[in-house]
Parts: sequence; structure tokens; C-alpha cells
Amino acid sequence: MNRSDLVVFLKERTGLSTQEAEWFVRQFFETLAQGLKRDGRVELRGFGVFKLSNRRQAGFQNPKDGRYYGGMDLKTIKFYPSTAIEEE
Repeated sequence: MNRSDLVVFLKERTGLSTQEAEWFVRQFFETLAQGLKRDGRVELRGFGVFKLSNRRQAGFQNPKDGRYYGGMDLKTIKFYPSTAIEEE
């Protein structure tokens, strides 16, 4: 399911207009992003937890000079589903 599918699903389930459903979905994701930036974690009880995580990008070795170049740190979002979702 992508964002436009989510808008259609929300519109059909709630009777909202397309514009209202798009606004709601956009606000939800903006709020989720702000929470991750501020706290590094967003918990939605009964659904799961989104956590901001740092991961090291793989480095590489230059075949011409043999020097190793380390990777950069990347921020990723990890999702841990609640046990209620895992059981379904």
C-alpha cells in the first residue's frame, strides 16, 4: 500500500473528501517525521514503534592505491510491530 492507496482507503472508510483525506495523511506523516527528529522514537500503541537508527555505510578499497575509504553514517527508520499486529 502506498500513500495514494492510503488516501483512497481512508476516503472510502470515513466518507472524507479526497482533499481532506490527503490532508490527514500528509499531516500524519509530517507529525511522524517531526517526532522522529525530536525524540528519535514514535510509539503508536497497538500498532508499533518507529525508531531512528544510525547505520554505517559499507566502505571500499581503492584498487589503484590500496587505500581504504570508510563509509558514512546513515540514518534509517526501523519499525517494530506490536505483538497485537504480529499475532494477526
